[in-house]
Amino acid sequence: MAKKIQAYVLMKIEIGRTDEVVKQLSTINEATRVAVTTGVYDVIALLEVEDLEALYDITVHRIHSIPGIKETSTAVVEKLISV
Repeated sequence: MAKKIQAYVLMKIEIGRTDEVVKQLSTINEATRVAVTTGVYDVIALLEVEDLEALYDITVHRIHSIPGIKETSTAVVEKLISV
């Protein structure tokens, strides 16, 4: 069985829209974790997908269409180190 591709989607959210964005992100099965954070990004989601085409589909067609998201940055995990 091939390993799934993991990617972090870092998002800047419009003020006052965090809860509704998190609610929408939680409906995406491939989003295994969703975190509300401080700092440059307001919300970070961890996605686990079968391939890069699936990652593209989820980010472009599902996440980018969620009202309240101002900006995203996607970071594909190249190597995961357990500590």
